Amino acid sequence: MMLSLSRQTVRQTWRPYAGAFVALTCGILLIATTVSLIASIDTTKSQAGVNAVEQTQLDDLAAMFGFMAAVSLFMAMFVVASTFGFVVATRRQELGLLRLIGATPRQVRRMVLGESAIVALLATVAGCAAATAVLPAVIWFLRWRGVTDLDLQAPAPWLAWSIAAPAGAGVALVGAWRASRRAARVAPVAALQEAAIERRRLSVWQVLIGLCCVGTVVAVTLLSTRMEPLFILVTAILLPEVIVIGLMCFGGILFPALAGLLARPFVGKSVSARLARDHVRTAARTPASLAAPIMAMASIAGSMMVALSFTTDWTTALDREQLAAPLVVEAGSPDVAEALDDDPTVAVADARQPVQLRVQGELEEVEAVDVGAAADARGLHAVRGDLDDLHGAALAISETWRSDSGKDLGDTVNARVDGKEVELRIVAVVKDAPDLYGDLVVGDDLVAEQLRKVAPELFFVVPNDGTSVSEARASVEASLHGTSSRVLDRDAWIEQVDKDARAANNLGLMVLLGPAGLYSAIAIVNTILISASQRRRQVRAIRLLGATPDQLRRMALWEAGLVGVAALLVGGLVTGFVGWLVRRVTTADVADVGMTLPWLPLAAVAATCAGLVVVGALAGSRSTLRAGA
Repeated sequence: MMLSLSRQTVRQTWRPYAGAFVALTCGILLIATTVSLIASIDTTKSQAGVNAVEQTQLDDLAAMFGFMAAVSLFMAMFVVASTFGFVVATRRQELGLLRLIGATPRQVRRMVLGESAIVALLATVAGCAAATAVLPAVIWFLRWRGVTDLDLQAPAPWLAWSIAAPAGAGVALVGAWRASRRAARVAPVAALQEAAIERRRLSVWQVLIGLCCVGTVVAVTLLSTRMEPLFILVTAILLPEVIVIGLMCFGGILFPALAGLLARPFVGKSVSARLARDHVRTAARTPASLAAPIMAMASIAGSMMVALSFTTDWTTALDREQLAAPLVVEAGSPDVAEALDDDPTVAVADARQPVQLRVQGELEEVEAVDVGAAADARGLHAVRGDLDDLHGAALAISETWRSDSGKDLGDTVNARVDGKEVELRIVAVVKDAPDLYGDLVVGDDLVAEQLRKVAPELFFVVPNDGTSVSEARASVEASLHGTSSRVLDRDAWIEQVDKDARAANNLGLMVLLGPAGLYSAIAIVNTILISASQRRRQVRAIRLLGATPDQLRRMALWEAGLVGVAALLVGGLVTGFVGWLVRRVTTADVADVGMTLPWLPLAAVAATCAGLVVVGALAGSRSTLRAGA
C-alpha cells in the first residue's frame, strides 16, 4: 500500500523531486560515461605500439576521469540528500496527517524510500540511455579540446550500465535514508499545526561526523610539514569534501546565524531585508539546503584552482632555482646535437632524453642523463646518496617517487633494458623538478643503444667562459639556421612552460568541475523553488498585511542573497585554508616562490553562484506571487 502511495505522491507532486531526478540522471550519465572512457583507455593501452608517452597520457586520463567521477558523485549525493531532506521538512502536515489516520513510523519511512526508489528507477533509465547516446560526442570533444590526441574506441555499453545503474540507485537510497528517518519521527499533532518551528538541535550523528571531519582536518594540518609537494596537491583536492561534510553537520546553526549577521546593517533601511532576516534566522532547513551546494561548489572549485595555481608556482620556482643554462633550444631537426657540438661558443649542450623502460612491470618514461652536463645545465644534484655512482645498473629517484613507492637508497628496482631483465640499484635521491627531469633518472651509458635511435627534442645550453649570452645565442641561431629549431633564453622558456602548465590546468579543471557545477546549479535553483512553493500561505498573510508584490520579490532576493553570500564566505574561507596548506608545503624548501591567485576563475565561480541564486529567487517569487494572488 505504501509503495502505491509513493507512486501517487511522486506523480502528483513531481516538482520537488525534479531537481533530484535531474541531478541523479546527470550522475548516472557521468558514471556510465566515465566507465566507458576508462574501458576505452584500457583497450587502447592493450594495443601493440603504445609507447611510454602515450601510456602515461592514458594513465593521466584515467586518473582525471576517476577524480571527475568522485567529485560528481559527491555533489550528486549532496544534492539528492539535500533535496529529499528538504522535501520531508516541508511536508510535515502531510506526514502528520498520515500518522493521524494510523500510519506507523515504519510505513512512513517505507513511503519516503519508495519515492526515492521511483525517482532512482526513472533516473537510471534516462541516465544510461543518455550516456550511450553522448559517448561518441564526449570522445570527439576530448580530442577537439586537446585533452588527448589518441583515438579512443567506444566500448559496448553493458559494462557501463551494470556499474552505473546500481551506483545511481545506491546514491538515491543513501541520500533518502536520513530523510526517511526524519519523516518517521513526525508526530501526528503536526497535522494540526499551522506553522512549524524548526528545531536546531544537532543529532548525535551530526556531532560525531562533524567532530571526525574536524579531527581529520587537524591531523592533515599537523602532518602537512612531512608531505611532499605533489602529494599535498592530491590532499588539497580531497580535503575540501571532508571540510564541507563537517560544516554541513552544523549547517542548521551556522548559516542562519551568519546570514542574520550579514543582514544587520540593512534591516533598519529596508522592510524586505528585515522580513528576510527574520525568516532566515528562524529557519534551519531552508538556509542549510540552499547554502550546501553553493558552499560545496565554492570550496571544491576554489580549492582546486588555488592548489593547482600554487603548485605551478612551485614548479616554476624550482625551474628558476635549478636551471643554470641561460639558453634552451627546442630542436626542430635531428642534426641539432651535432650542430651544437660543433659550435665554438657552446661549452655544454645538455640534452633532455627521456627513454621508455619497463620498470616494476609498468612502462615508464625514464630520464637518461650525462650526470656532469645535467649538473652544470639543469642543477641536477642529490639530496641523498651520490650521483657519481649513477652509471651502469644504477638509478636515481625523485623525493616524490621515493615517498610514493616506498623505495629508498640501496633498494633495487626491476627493469627491462634492451630486452634483458636488470636489477637497478637506487644510488641517489634527487630534488623534485618535474619540468627539468623525470622521477626516474639513469645514466646515459645504460641505455646508449636506445639513445642512438632517438633524437633529443630539448637542449639546455651553457656558453663557454668569456662568451656572453647574447653572443652565444647569435652563434647558436646561426648554426641552426634553416631548421625549425627555436632558441629561447632561460626566462622566456620558464615563462612558456608556466603558461602551458596553467593552460593544461584550466583544461583539466573544466573537465573536472563541469559536472559539479551542473549539480550545484540544479540544487540551488531547486531548493529556492521548493522553498517558494511551500510558502504560499505565508505570502498570502503578508499580502493581507499590506505588503506589495515588489516588497515580496525583494524579500525573496534578500533571503536568497543573504544565504548565498554566507555560503560564499564560508567557501572562500575553505579555499583560503587549503591554499595556505599548499603554500606552506611548497615554500618549505624553495626560495622565492611566486604566488599567483586565479582571480578571474574564482570570480567566475562566485558570479555563477550569485547569478543562479538571483534567477532562482526571481522565478520562485514569481510563481509564489501568482499562486498567492
